[in-house]
Order: sequence, then C-alpha cells, then structure tokens
Amino acid sequence: MTTGPMHLLPAVDIKAGAVFQNIDSGGKVAEFFGSPAEVITSFVNFGSKWIHLVDLDTAYGTGENSQLINNLVDSYQVNFQVSGGISNSFTLERALKSKAKWINLSTACLMDIEWTLDQIKAHSGRIGISLDVLNGVLTARGSNTVVGDLQTYVEKLSKAGCTRFVVTDNSTDGKMSGPNFDLLTQVSKLTKAEIISSGGVSDLSDLVKLREFGIAGVIVGKAFYTGQINFKAALDTCYK
Repeated sequence: MTTGPMHLLPAVDIKAGAVFQNIDSGGKVAEFFGSPAEVITSFVNFGSKWIHLVDLDTAYGTGENSQLINNLVDSYQVNFQVSGGISNSFTLERALKSKAKWINLSTACLMDIEWTLDQIKAHSGRIGISLDVLNGVLTARGSNTVVGDLQTYVEKLSKAGCTRFVVTDNSTDGKMSGPNFDLLTQVSKLTKAEIISSGGVSDLSDLVKLREFGIAGVIVGKAFYTGQINFKAALDTCYK
C-alpha cells in the first residue's frame, strides 16, 4: 500500500524562554535544552519542514513567551504550528499576528464552543483544534478541566468547517509507549478533517504505522531529545 507523505512536526516546548522537556515518564525529571533558536536551527539544518512551537507558560498559567515565539516564527523559512494555551480572543489575536502557518487552539477553548465555532469560520484552514483526551473524555491538559464527550465536540467542530485536529492521549503523552491507535481510529471515523497525532512516539516503527494509517502529521518531542529516534531517519520515514 502506498501512502502519501506525513508531516513531521518536532516539538519545541518553551518555558521561561528556554526549551523544556520532562525526561522521565513520571514527569519528575525535567530538563532544559538551551535556547529555542539553537534547537530550531538544528532541526531546520537537518531538513525539518515544520516546527511545533508550544508556549508551556501560557498553557499552564505560569507566564507567557509570546514575543519570543513570534520572533522565532519570523526568523526561519520553515512552517510553524504554534500552540499552548490559545483559548480566547487575546491569545488568538496574538498568535494570528505571527507568520505561523497553523495555529492550534487548546482543548480549553471548547468551554466556549460558540466562540470557537466563530473562529473556525473566520480563520478556516489556519486554525486547528487540540483534542486532549483522557479515558475517552476531552480533558484540557493545562488545567485538567473536563470538557465533555469527544464525539459530540468533533461532530460539532467538523460541521463548522474545522480542517485539522491535533489528537493527544493525555495518559500516554511523554511516556514513549506508542501512539493510541484506538483513539486515532475513533476520531478518524467522526471527521474528514486532517488528523495530527501527538505524543507516545518512541520508535521509527510508530511513524511507519502512523503513515500507513493515513495520518496527516505527527508531533514528536521526547524521543528526539533523549536520542531514542534519529531525526534524519524520522524525516525519511515520514516523507520518502
């Protein structure tokens, strides 16, 4: 079976102006990996076509890095998806001013579903929606707010014209235990929108399976930072 290329989006998570990753699966060992510019430059030099840029401080209510993020987006000839706590008019307008190709609204935005539907209609194609799922229920990661039934929201958002969903299984994100294909199957049956899989990737075989599944893109973080996956090999697996 031949499948088309799958976008590979290496995650660059920013906390207090630096690149940050939880290194052990329990989240107890965290590590800073230097400046975002250094990390992005290395991904771009390896041939990355995309960067998934996350403001962890906005997502978790511990500050914000919006000026830095907008400067980074403006500084590279590569596609950016910006994410992290974008859930209201203020944070969205800030992101829209950047040159980011894709802007990812957080799961928390679904608490104001009418506003979210309006934004999808106003910025069709540029905006995607994060679907953070815990035990089958939409649950915002930053606040642990339970949003509601996955199927109900996906159908509503798709009907409004949402073209892209970023799907994360909160229970496996950062644990490198493999993507949740049951969850991806469930979402793919509910929508014709593109699906970006986020979290769980630990091995090139995970990327092979995701590509065969027909996923539009995959976000990979920890596996690159711990050296578990070779970035060049990952690019070849996703695009060749």
